[in-house]
Amino acid sequence: MSTLVLHSIAMSPYGWAAALTAAEKGVDCEIVPIPDAGTPERVKLHPFGKMPVLQHGDLYVYETLAIAHYIDRAFEGPALQPADAKRQTDMLRWISIVSSYVFPLMNGLIKERAAAFWRGDPPNDAALAAMREPLAHQFGLIDAAVGKQPFLAGDQLTLADLFLAPHLHLVSTTPEGQEALGHAPGAAAWLELMRACPTFEATNPLTLRFG
Repeated sequence: MSTLVLHSIAMSPYGWAAALTAAEKGVDCEIVPIPDAGTPERVKLHPFGKMPVLQHGDLYVYETLAIAHYIDRAFEGPALQPADAKRQTDMLRWISIVSSYVFPLMNGLIKERAAAFWRGDPPNDAALAAMREPLAHQFGLIDAAVGKQPFLAGDQLTLADLFLAPHLHLVSTTPEGQEALGHAPGAAAWLELMRACPTFEATNPLTLRFG
């Protein structure tokens, strides 16, 4: 059995963030499909039925920030959380931004595009149009953050980068994401930097292209 087991699904950007964290620490990690939503097995793993859930021996950890923190502290390897108070604050702020604002918007956009693709119908143009301005705003904030430094919290890769990268990569497969990225050269350069990390490709669960 692998050192770590992640109960998740391939489409989960948070599962990918947790897998990225393990890969950056050099820890062997296996992704096991999580039980179906609403089943007792799912609720037993996560009381709110979410994902991912980390299993390390007899220990189970839910909520991605707690999972990433545990992996970073429990294993040898490069530190993924700054010791400096200012940079640690920046890291936590960006993780909060990802969870509170980036995920709802970008996941909603991806789901609308994916649903239209599988239905074989045109997407909801009004819904997509309503997402363009807030998407541009988020890309602008990311662009400003990495315009003066390589990573979100400074010169070193942190958990903040590992949380954001899956969302940005997945949304960049949509026309709206590509458009927003085209107006945010700093964010585009940061995304290419993340994609160039060996751990990114090693944990990349899929490549999506929506027309």
